[in-house]
Amino acid sequence: MDMNLKLEYIILIILALMFYFYSLKDDINRKKNKKFIKENLKIGSKIITESKIIGEVVEFNKTDCLIISGKDDKFSYILVNIESIENIIEI
Repeated sequence: MDMNLKLEYIILIILALMFYFYSLKDDINRKKNKKFIKENLKIGSKIITESKIIGEVVEFNKTDCLIISGKDDKFSYILVNIESIENIIEI
């Protein structure tokens, strides 16, 4: 019975370590992506926001980014926070 209890604790510790590792890895990747976006964002870059809006950067400052989204005569200007940019499609 004592051996069975030790095995349960070992399994619990392994599961806790796996959860911590995967959570930490996801956070590191997210921070790396945000750093890449801040360093490579330019006027004319095509981006995807967290709400899946695809647009082209028209102008930006430290916190906000003005994008244009749509086709030819039907387009919209949208002001988004730089933190809400998910990915840069084209630099």
